Amino acid sequence: MVFIRYSAIPPSSELYSRLQSEKALNFLVDFVFTNGGGIFRFFEIDPEEIDDIFENVVKTYPKIFKSQLELERVIADLRSLLTLTRQTFPGIEDRTATLEKSWQEIEERLVQELSRSQVANAKETVQQLLEGDRTFAPNLLLPGEHESLRFISRELVREGASLFRQIDPKILFAENEDWYLDDLEDLKDLYLAADEHNEVILVGSS
Repeated sequence: MVFIRYSAIPPSSELYSRLQSEKALNFLVDFVFTNGGGIFRFFEIDPEEIDDIFENVVKTYPKIFKSQLELERVIADLRSLLTLTRQTFPGIEDRTATLEKSWQEIEERLVQELSRSQVANAKETVQQLLEGDRTFAPNLLLPGEHESLRFISRELVREGASLFRQIDPKILFAENEDWYLDDLEDLKDLYLAADEHNEVILVGSS
């Protein structure tokens, strides 16, 4: 794992409820989640790149998307749901963060900081903060299928925001480590914003 993407999502949204209950929609979001600037900006990337990604969806999940027509129906649903969510929850598309080849170093520094602050189970807590504490829609998985999206529950978002309020990323990383610093600051900002808006956070990795 070298890339982790995070995106806030409102539990009260239609998108959230349908991702929990519709396998084709769930697997489509799982497949495209780490592409572009986040799921809510996915359709803003180059159209040719989008077409290439969707071609691979059918090859990867032939039992779920049994025809091009079925795939196009789910794509249309996704477009509509993303637009509705952005209209209903302004700014949701900006509540995102990405760790690209930085998560191991960030994890190490956060564990050190929480251990120094005498936070119980510091390593386990940090792993959950970075990788999520639950599988998203486990009811949609069949035996032997890979785990789809994970997510950070409201309880952990609240706990994480509380912890991050006590952490200054500029103390954990020096000026010459700006790559790690920027990623950690974005992640902190996401936790604080998601907590303020009573949202959970979807987590996808590649």
